Amino acid sequence: MDLSGITREQKLFGAAIANVVFIIMMFFDWAGPIARQDFDDWWIFLIAAVLGAGIFAAEAARVELPPIASIGAATYLTSILLWETVTFLFFADEHAFGFWIALVASIVGTVLAVAIWREER
Repeated sequence: MDLSGITREQKLFGAAIANVVFIIMMFFDWAGPIARQDFDDWWIFLIAAVLGAGIFAAEAARVELPPIASIGAATYLTSILLWETVTFLFFADEHAFGFWIALVASIVGTVLAVAIWREER
């Protein structure tokens, strides 16, 4: 996949938007009538998505962040969302529309995050 035509800021905002879409989809049905927040550990992934989106958006807006809030940390947090959705793919017998949109958002967010992280290294 060639992402060279996209600027760094566009990638950062794209990754932030993908995390926000994931957050929104957490409150929609994931498996039949079961929403993601019906599980005990949903808040961990909510925090990961919020932190990842915040770091990417702040970096795109050129806001000074502490050293711990780096692109590497945001990439890791976004990859956790992808891991969660792929794990849920094998966990549930049926999948509702909220899951599929969350899966696409986590894939797009992770691809953009890794592209940004690789450029910085």
